[in-house]
Amino acid sequence: RNISSMLSSVACLLSLLQIGVSFQTATKPHASTAMFSTLEEAPVKQAIEYPKYTEDELKAALDSLLEGSSDPSYDGRHLFGFGDPEHKLSKLQAITATRILDYEAYLADPNSPSEESLRGKIEEFWAEHGPILSLQKVIQGQSPRMALAAEFKRASPSKGDIAVHLNAGEQAQKYAGAGANIISVLTEPRWFKGGLDDMTEVRLQTTNQQYERPAVLRKEFTTHKYQITEAIAAGADTILLIVAVLPQHLLKELIDHARSLGMEPLVEVHADSELDVALEAGAKVIGVNNRNLHTFQMDLHTTEHVAELLTEKGCQFDHSDPNSEYTICSLSGMSTAFDVNRYRRINVGMCLIGESLMRAADPSVAIQGLCLDPADFEAATMVAGGAYTAGTKIVKICGITNPEDAEVACRAGANLIGVIFVPKSKRCVTADQAKSIVHKVRAFGERTGPLTLSKSEQESPLNQMVANAHSVEDVARRPLVVGVFQNQSPEFIREMVEECGLDMIQLHGDEGMEAANESLYGVPAIRVVDIETDPETGLAAEGAAEKLLDSVTKDPVAILLDTSIKGAANGGGTGVTFDWSIAEKVQNAGLPVIIAGGLTPENVDEAVMSTRPWGVDVSSGTEASPGSKDHEKVRTFISSARQAAIEASK
Repeated sequence: RNISSMLSSVACLLSLLQIGVSFQTATKPHASTAMFSTLEEAPVKQAIEYPKYTEDELKAALDSLLEGSSDPSYDGRHLFGFGDPEHKLSKLQAITATRILDYEAYLADPNSPSEESLRGKIEEFWAEHGPILSLQKVIQGQSPRMALAAEFKRASPSKGDIAVHLNAGEQAQKYAGAGANIISVLTEPRWFKGGLDDMTEVRLQTTNQQYERPAVLRKEFTTHKYQITEAIAAGADTILLIVAVLPQHLLKELIDHARSLGMEPLVEVHADSELDVALEAGAKVIGVNNRNLHTFQMDLHTTEHVAELLTEKGCQFDHSDPNSEYTICSLSGMSTAFDVNRYRRINVGMCLIGESLMRAADPSVAIQGLCLDPADFEAATMVAGGAYTAGTKIVKICGITNPEDAEVACRAGANLIGVIFVPKSKRCVTADQAKSIVHKVRAFGERTGPLTLSKSEQESPLNQMVANAHSVEDVARRPLVVGVFQNQSPEFIREMVEECGLDMIQLHGDEGMEAANESLYGVPAIRVVDIETDPETGLAAEGAAEKLLDSVTKDPVAILLDTSIKGAANGGGTGVTFDWSIAEKVQNAGLPVIIAGGLTPENVDEAVMSTRPWGVDVSSGTEASPGSKDHEKVRTFISSARQAAIEASK
């Protein structure tokens, strides 16, 4: 390809020099001149108009990666769409091709740092800030604790802006101070809004601290040896190599180049054929992306599948062995202690977690909640009676009637999205409305079907509710859709579950506990219990807590407490708060509950701080009008609940 055919002027070439390597800011120079500087706060990003490439130019850029191969059909056998001239590029391929072209233009400019000059900067950097760390040694040295790669990611193609305002160095300090062993930094500027300056800032701010220095991972669409040298000169300890876009011969060249500079790369796979390519190219630290980067579908079983394949191939990976030949890592879709424990059981050495930590009100608390040490997980999940003291884990936004409101709630961090099928409700939805909401929620969660709970049978109803709570927390890291029903037939409910694709249901009538048995509907059921409240005193009826505890069975997956006005004909959905002391009493007896009734963005923090319920549920308190959400109220409600939960835990 002739670069001049892509660039209309020298001005465009100069703009590529500015944007190809580092996402420019109003206060930062180019990464190559700022790599040894520090910042006190995150600057405001300037709007940059990036050059655009045609589909043919992007395809030609990807084809160029096969240059130098002695057998292109073999080296490219695993590449998506390989050999198909009509193939439409996936998002992953388009981003990679764009980076190839950006770097071609950057390297063509005589003012760009040479490979030789970068090697000189590497020696200078190491002399001043310490040598490179081995990724494999860092991971293997954590056993029995799971190594954590905490990611700094401002945005992504699938989720848009995540936290563009955060300072990379400050966030990395929080991560490392809480126990992260690797800090992953996205340096791609267009879709992820990152840059090499972010990575250098992370390296500098996490060096010479009270904690052990974490390894720094450059997460980038790497196709050129220059990018590896450049990364090390900017403070990286390791770099990501994505097998899905790299022909085998090039992957081997990049691995060999990294090792020649003292770096052990993280080699990412997803498909079976990619694992074969990685092993033949000499990969030792294998990261499994549970997300298919061509389709963006998520499947957490992918890591387990790759672990099985490695075992079948006789590849030894043992997190407890410091000298293990291979190290396996899981790179996406995780956010809870249950995810970490799931992979700990199959000898995974490292989990990479990004979005949930970037969105967390307090990333230090979020990391502690991952229970990286198996002893911490065992203590946190023990089902042995006693008071429920784990605090607020679940936020449910109910009364959703359209996909737009559902997406806002998902992005704000809701675990459960409630859709109401009760005809008398002002928020009642049709089956078609529900299906459109389910489709939006599944797309946000990167899934194509319903999510299922993994339930363990317990001896007593209270212990069963605690075990169920852990299971719901595990699954609801990606939002679930809950259908709300009241005194409607099991046949109708099951029909709506199957037609609309509901993940759970909620029974709001007087059907009783036994009516919440999963076998009747094919999905778990939340049982609503109305707490009769005196409208004048605001107090519950005497003995309400004891009555509730005596009535609980193993049938429901969870209990939700709502308000019933004394003397009124129907309970629930009143918009009036009940006596929160009832929730405190039943939780002290060991029953985790969701509380609803009269919650608003203004009082949810008080409810969480005073009661520490397992979950909170809101409908009218976040509305602009019945059935229509006020998006700012939704965001404020969820953020207030999360922040209050953190404060309550202290």
